[in-house]
Amino acid sequence: MKIINKRNLNKNKFNEWVLKNINDYRSRYEVYYGGGGSGKSVGAVQKMIIKAITNTRKVLVVRKVASTLSDSIYTVFTTLLDEQGMAYKENKTDKKLEILRTGSIILFKGMDNPEKIKSIADITDIIIEEATELTLDDFTQLDIRLRPFNIKFPQIYLMFNPVSKVNWVYKYWFLQNQENTKIIQTSYLDNKFLAEEYKHILEGLKNTNPAYYKIYC
Repeated sequence: MKIINKRNLNKNKFNEWVLKNINDYRSRYEVYYGGGGSGKSVGAVQKMIIKAITNTRKVLVVRKVASTLSDSIYTVFTTLLDEQGMAYKENKTDKKLEILRTGSIILFKGMDNPEKIKSIADITDIIIEEATELTLDDFTQLDIRLRPFNIKFPQIYLMFNPVSKVNWVYKYWFLQNQENTKIIQTSYLDNKFLAEEYKHILEGLKNTNPAYYKIYC
């Protein structure tokens, strides 16, 4: 499998923690969690785009509800591809992107219609945005479908904010010591692109809303 030469990347476009992990595909599961403005979703998408422009991949991107994709992670993908100057075909109706350089396909689906997920073959990678919205059954269905034939380094990336201990992700990822897993924790302090004004808003939560401060900071 090809990896990107970091020298060819514009380092001004990446947070340091993203560059550190950009070529590490060893873990089947990559868990990105952190507070508001930490850049975790952008970082995960940047890494997946690098993977897809250097290799031919079939990426499935999911949220619990399909209608929430357009205004969130779908826009992150198209914005970053445009930023990289990477040519792609876009099917807005089916929410499908094809990177012309490698033929990589990126599909966007909601878990509110799981039957459509079952019909997708040869998935090489999965991105789960707001993983805490899904159930453990949803995740299990996705996990067992990531079985590409003769493809190296199939991966699942999960992104979420810190959550209540009653949510399944806490027990699954932080109490059970899952194997083949890389956990990447970030905060707003790890995002060099975050506006100073927004940092002050987050820090102000310590006095105005301590419960939110714990979640977002």
